[in-house]
Amino acid sequence: MLSVLIPVYNFDVRNLVHELSLQAENLKIPYEIIVIDDASCDHFREINSVIRNYAGVSYSEEEINLGRSKIRNKLADKAKYKNLLYLDCDSHIDNPYFLKNYLDHFDYKDVIYGGRKYLSHKPCDDRLLLHWLYGVKREQIPAKLRIHEPNKSFMTNNFMISRDAINKVRFNERMRGYGHEDTLFGYDLYKCNISIEHIENPVVHMGLEPSEEFLRKTREGIKNLKRILSLNGNEKKLVKEITLLAYYKRFRDLGMTGYLKKIYLKYEYYLRKNLLSNKPNLFLFDLYKLGYLFTLAPDKE
Repeated sequence: MLSVLIPVYNFDVRNLVHELSLQAENLKIPYEIIVIDDASCDHFREINSVIRNYAGVSYSEEEINLGRSKIRNKLADKAKYKNLLYLDCDSHIDNPYFLKNYLDHFDYKDVIYGGRKYLSHKPCDDRLLLHWLYGVKREQIPAKLRIHEPNKSFMTNNFMISRDAINKVRFNERMRGYGHEDTLFGYDLYKCNISIEHIENPVVHMGLEPSEEFLRKTREGIKNLKRILSLNGNEKKLVKEITLLAYYKRFRDLGMTGYLKKIYLKYEYYLRKNLLSNKPNLFLFDLYKLGYLFTLAPDKE
């Protein structure tokens, strides 16, 4: 028995839902595919409305955007089966045994993460290079490597979770905006002693963002990282799991906050110039993120 849960925001999910419906029908198991549109624009609502006619699909629309955490909790509340598979709406499934792979592993685990990958060729549009390069180098990690740091390597784009586990660990609705709700969710799983199994069952991430938008969302995500620190009181395990926070805390404890903030503000223009170019450098991207983190308000400790 399987509930597939897909939150949608401004993306065409017709092919994704069609493929899932076909695979689920072939497995001959009780299933449902629940899709909730989180206040997308009229264009995407119109083209996605056709999925109401697909086998096993429930489609509904929110009039006000709930946000990435609240919409995922609502999907869980609507699900009726014990196995819940979360997928991001910008996923593409290129494996005809995708659902079977999950169900073959799930009888003895509470959470399984299948992974993420990107198209192997560079995008033709230079504006997409930063996101593509970051995805290929930092997010496209095979299961044989992910298993060594199971919580650190977890993302919410493609994972299966048991009903019991999602009842214990909910997405934190105090996390607003974009980014790192998966970081906090993975950490909350750890605090509840719920282990994460990693398998090789990735989906292709199709939703590449133009570099300017990717940087904007990166800054928004970094603000959420600060919020995570505040919510969890700078717990050592959490800081250790997140490389950016580990470096931030190290330099902050050395009293270098003001100095590094000045350095960042002085060179921010040059960092952005590289990151928005056709030859973005990920080391400079790391410096950009760390520097921006130091410009935010100090923690309340």
